[in-house]
Amino acid sequence: MSRELLNPIPQELATVSAKAGLANTLAGDTVQQTIERLERARQQLVSGEHPDQLLALSSFLKTSNAKVATAHKEWASGVTKFGKTVDKKFSTPLLPLFPPTPYEPIEPPGVKSPKLAMITSNGGGGGGGASGSSPLALAAPTSSFGSPAALAALNQTIALHLARIGAFASLDSFLAETGAPAPPAHTLADLRALHSILSELGRGVCTQALAWVQANPDADPDRDLEFELRKEEYIRILLHDTDLSGSSDPLIPRSLPDSPSKQIALHYAGSYFARLWTDARAETICALSASPLYMPFTRLLASPYAPIFAEYAVREVSGGRPPESRLQLVFAAAFLRKIELPRDSPLTVVTDVGGGGAMARIQKVRTVMKEKKTEWSAVGELPVEIPLPTTHRYHSIFACPVSKEQSTASNPPMLLPCGHVIARESLGRLARGTATLKCPYCPVVSNQTAAVRVHF
Repeated sequence: MSRELLNPIPQELATVSAKAGLANTLAGDTVQQTIERLERARQQLVSGEHPDQLLALSSFLKTSNAKVATAHKEWASGVTKFGKTVDKKFSTPLLPLFPPTPYEPIEPPGVKSPKLAMITSNGGGGGGGASGSSPLALAAPTSSFGSPAALAALNQTIALHLARIGAFASLDSFLAETGAPAPPAHTLADLRALHSILSELGRGVCTQALAWVQANPDADPDRDLEFELRKEEYIRILLHDTDLSGSSDPLIPRSLPDSPSKQIALHYAGSYFARLWTDARAETICALSASPLYMPFTRLLASPYAPIFAEYAVREVSGGRPPESRLQLVFAAAFLRKIELPRDSPLTVVTDVGGGGAMARIQKVRTVMKEKKTEWSAVGELPVEIPLPTTHRYHSIFACPVSKEQSTASNPPMLLPCGHVIARESLGRLARGTATLKCPYCPVVSNQTAAVRVHF
């Protein structure tokens, strides 16, 4: 599940943790200071001196206890607020993924079963059974995965998801426990190769990735991925003389000749960037080629080219590459497209969308419609808008909220003075041949010529 879907739970959890640590530290310090003051008062009593520490100790205990009580009160208040936030975020309890198998109740001797009672009450001829309309008839609970085919499809989805995220040990355990068929052998081999390359990219090495791009030129027709990989290699070579990743993980292959990193980097740039030159990459290539003038690395970070190398400063502090860097994501998308798999796992999309509020809203609308005894008759639409994470908003095409049609070049979206957007054809229909129209979403009346075309 994406982190943005859990907001503001992580922030409030961090706040509660900070308050807990503050209360614990304050309580410990208070106890330690109280012990020290008691020791000093005891020494005064033993030596026969006037115990002036007792009065100060009494005042100290009153003030410190009040501070500790306030800190614990804030901590308890934060815990209560955090619980309410979690309940509000996940207001509707999720139904079990695998509901219990329906079973037939065991009837005592002499008691007619509900099914038989239903048959006889409809004129089956039996006497003394059930009368009326079979109130004892039991309806088996329905399940989305009740059929063998649906359950098999679910197991296949889970198995492929485990392979996609690189959890091959978990995949083997899952297949052994469920008896589900394994994904195709060629798919598993491709995914193992993908995660091997991603692991290497995570260490800042592009050797396998470049070999794959050169072996599959159709996967990178514009050579954008190759340029990103060559750029990463160039920066690794240029920063070889720095202590960016430590001596245990050098930024340059051992096979390179023993010469200054600037010379090797410039030679690398001349060998590969000239082949990848385009107008869109010209500025970046020029910046990369001129960056050795500002070495060492600390001076480079204060140069005009600092934005290119900013993430490497973060890696130096953190001790390695951040998880799921942009280069890894771009390469994974190209690799998955090559082996005809979607960029995102279907299971990830379902859990992100459902856990991000879709299930709660649909359940709420269903409850309201059930209470009002109404039905939603529109086919292929939902009665409310479902919030989607930004990572799962795949379409940038505007759909008119009035006509429910997607905008086109001949029917573009138009912005009304009130701020609402509708399609041009809907704009004409609402005007009804007049110069003015009323916004369908607010009471503002505006001139038709005041609408402005919107470009997405």
